[in-house]
Amino acid sequence: MVGDANGYHYDPASLTIKSGDAVKWTVVSGPPHNVSFWQDSIPAAAVSQLTANMTNATTPLTSPLFNNPGESYTISFAGVPAGTYKYYCTPHLMLGMKATLTVQ
Repeated sequence: MVGDANGYHYDPASLTIKSGDAVKWTVVSGPPHNVSFWQDSIPAAAVSQLTANMTNATTPLTSPLFNNPGESYTISFAGVPAGTYKYYCTPHLMLGMKATLTVQ
C-alpha cells in the first residue's frame, strides 16, 4: 500500500492467487490505508467465508485502518470460490486507490 508523489495505489494493482492462499498487504508509505472489498463485485458465495477470514474487520469485508509504515494485514482465501475480488482503500478511494485480486 503506497502513497507518494506518484499517487495512492496498491502494488501490484492486479494479483492472481490459488484458492487457499493468503495475501499480505503492507503499508509502505502515505497511510492510513486499509483493504475493503466491494460486496457486489465479488462472487456472491464468497461473502460469508471472506468475512469470516478477515480478522479484526471494522465492518464486513473491510480491514482496520493501518497508520504506520511496516504495518500489515493478511487475509486467507481458504474456502472462497474462484473469481474476481475487487477492493479499495477507504481513505484513498477518491484518489483512485483500488485493485483486483483473482482467485483461481
